[in-house]
Amino acid sequence: MKMNLSMSLNFLFEFIFISFLLTNFSCFGQTTYYINSINGNDSFSGLSSSTPLKTIDKVNTISLSPGDSVRFRSGQTFMGMFQPIGNGNINNPIIIDSYGGVGRAIINGENHYSCIYLDNKKGFEISNLELINDSGNFPDANAINKRRGIYASAYYGVKEHLVFRNLYIHKIYPNNFSSSSEQILYQGTGILLTGFSSNASNFDGVLIENCEITDVGNLGISINRWVDSAGLTPASNTHHKNVILRNNYIHHTGGSGAVYFNVKDFLIENNMFTWTGYHDSTVEPRQHGTGSCWWGVRCENGILQKNEFSHVRGAADSHGAHIDIACDSVIIQYNLSYDNEGGFAEYMGAASNCIYRYNLSINDGWRVKNSPCSNGVKDTSGNILNNRQYGTSIWFSDFTGFNGQNKIGASYNMVYNNTFYIPAGYSPRIKFEDSTHHNSIINNAFYIESGSNLIYDTSSSIYANEFDHNLWYGSVDNLIPFGINSINSLDPQFDNSGGNNEYDYSIDSLSPLFNSGKIITSNGGFDYFGNIVPDFQTPDIGFHEFPNDLTNTISEIRPNINLVFPNPVDQFLLINKRIYGEDFKLVNSSGKVVLKGKLKSILNTSSFKEGIYFLHILNSKKNYKIIVNHIK
Repeated sequence: MKMNLSMSLNFLFEFIFISFLLTNFSCFGQTTYYINSINGNDSFSGLSSSTPLKTIDKVNTISLSPGDSVRFRSGQTFMGMFQPIGNGNINNPIIIDSYGGVGRAIINGENHYSCIYLDNKKGFEISNLELINDSGNFPDANAINKRRGIYASAYYGVKEHLVFRNLYIHKIYPNNFSSSSEQILYQGTGILLTGFSSNASNFDGVLIENCEITDVGNLGISINRWVDSAGLTPASNTHHKNVILRNNYIHHTGGSGAVYFNVKDFLIENNMFTWTGYHDSTVEPRQHGTGSCWWGVRCENGILQKNEFSHVRGAADSHGAHIDIACDSVIIQYNLSYDNEGGFAEYMGAASNCIYRYNLSINDGWRVKNSPCSNGVKDTSGNILNNRQYGTSIWFSDFTGFNGQNKIGASYNMVYNNTFYIPAGYSPRIKFEDSTHHNSIINNAFYIESGSNLIYDTSSSIYANEFDHNLWYGSVDNLIPFGINSINSLDPQFDNSGGNNEYDYSIDSLSPLFNSGKIITSNGGFDYFGNIVPDFQTPDIGFHEFPNDLTNTISEIRPNINLVFPNPVDQFLLINKRIYGEDFKLVNSSGKVVLKGKLKSILNTSSFKEGIYFLHILNSKKNYKIIVNHIK
């Protein structure tokens, strides 16, 4: 009897242990599914590269577990909308990727709302794919007016860990579009992450890096949550959190490069945003034609740094990066803002505790109100639209939305230690709208070329705004309340006024900007180039802090600046403006010159063999090691 009881207990324990192992293997599966659109067959298992599945439709029937992978054959095209079943988690995400060969696999969402559709999903890492979603002859009902490269939703609860890496997203257009940018039918978006106001839910932990997004009808990236338009404050648990946007190339988007609604604790760094708000009727008439590189509504605790914002176009807004309605504690620092039609710094109504600091603005804010818009966008009658706003260098607004909402002036914001270069022929504004108050413009350098004017545009209802310790050189509106410590009419002695890169606007100890600013506590600690800015001694005015003995500077070169990126590179090597126009030669590891000339913004490396190359800058005699690694 005792022996039978002992055997029974041993059997029970073994059963429990085996069940535990099986349960864990089923929860944390490591199954890989291979998809080959040419040699695959949906009757195969898909569990090896020699027995691959063929279609997206088949993959969409498979229940995926944490740790599983789906691999699409590199260089092949897969038609349809990938809509995976199942969820991963932080420790065991579901991996979606390419395999074998050279180049990305292509998912073409023709006739579908999205290329990849993540409905209420979490725990996904998606890498090394090319996504196209351009119309089609037999569209789904949802695809007629709206198209996405990637769509992800959060309906219920917290959705953790979404990673999008090294994706090429382009040609995103709905079937139905209008020739007027005033219509809503340009609903093409590269990546859309959204939540809904009726449910307590959000994304927590989103990473988008090393992606290229271009040729989309409207937005490059949208991370949003729509709430009742009657209120500015969203319900609890509705902010998307811990979002990182890094090392991306977002360009030629019909609308804005990236738009955030209800996002907190976010970082946007080392991205190149250029030609947002793009429209050219002879190239692509389906692009919206207005939009800033980035803007956010009801966003909190965000940092935008070390980005380039350039060549923005549009009849309204269309700044490099602008802080929109009801944002709090958003910092825009260490960025280059260049040739943006709308301007540089923009605060919308109810924005507070936000900062622009240590940025460089070159040739921004040249738009003229009521003149024909620069990119030729037409209204429904075929007439070119007129601009609705003037260009601005700095703008504080009271606008909080349409539909009769109460206006609330932007307040307690700062614009300090920025450098502005305004070329001949421009007339941008410093603008304060109704009830804007307790905003500060301090330690900025304004260089206005002959033939230009910096205009002061203000309301009588503003109060307690501060101007001081700024340098004004050139034609400046005398109505500006300069402050007793301002410096007027002295040449700042930039290294090369009118140049197109950062170092053209550096200074030395002979400049009147040197040691002329106001001490600002919690100033971030560094200037644009990475020089230390202490908060216990008088700083310089402008974006460059000239090193002296007390600062113990680490370098005059910003330590984390990306002169060439990404590195390793697959198809396109992006060149920082600092070395545009330099004579160069690109040499392979055998010493053979494979490319030479003058540097432009992009070097196409798609046809290069994989391996190590050296980029030689001939004038400065500097060398950069480049690794070409094509996605397999």
